[in-house]
Amino acid sequence: MNQKEAIEKALQMLGGRATLKDIYPLAMEMGDFSGSKDKKATIRNCLQTSPKSFRHSPDKPSGWWELISFQAEISKRDQLIKKLTEDVVQLKAVKTEDNFVKLLVQEAKNLYKHEEKKIEVIRQILYKVGRSDAEEELDAWIAGREHRPSFNFSGDYVVTKHIDNEVNGVACGATGINVNKK
Repeated sequence: MNQKEAIEKALQMLGGRATLKDIYPLAMEMGDFSGSKDKKATIRNCLQTSPKSFRHSPDKPSGWWELISFQAEISKRDQLIKKLTEDVVQLKAVKTEDNFVKLLVQEAKNLYKHEEKKIEVIRQILYKVGRSDAEEELDAWIAGREHRPSFNFSGDYVVTKHIDNEVNGVACGATGINVNKK
């Protein structure tokens, strides 16, 4: 195989575009460069003096070469790489189930003061999707909010915050503060 054919074949094997560093060993292995003192210089000279076959890759740094005949394939590949890169960005933005459950529990905590009935709906959703861990976290958070420890103000009174009524395990009464003399 002559030198130019060897370089073309090397570039074909490398996908139509490659660096000199990658082209050199393949071209030297396939072609007859026995009469050349500097085989790398011979390959560079062939690339530079065959503009109908080879060109510098315009969107790559120095040292990148490509086959003219592979322009359509290179363009398709570049477009595919761009699309796949965009797809990766979109996939990374997709919320996972754990993120969704965390957001759901946080929303229930935000609703706690004003819309307690919606908390029960969220609790049921967590149960149905099999996330008892998140349901337990929510229950523990609510229990901590409903049964605050006693506070001692003057030493003479104990103040306790609680919820008055409970129906079917769901708090539905008004909050209150009890002040009891010690």
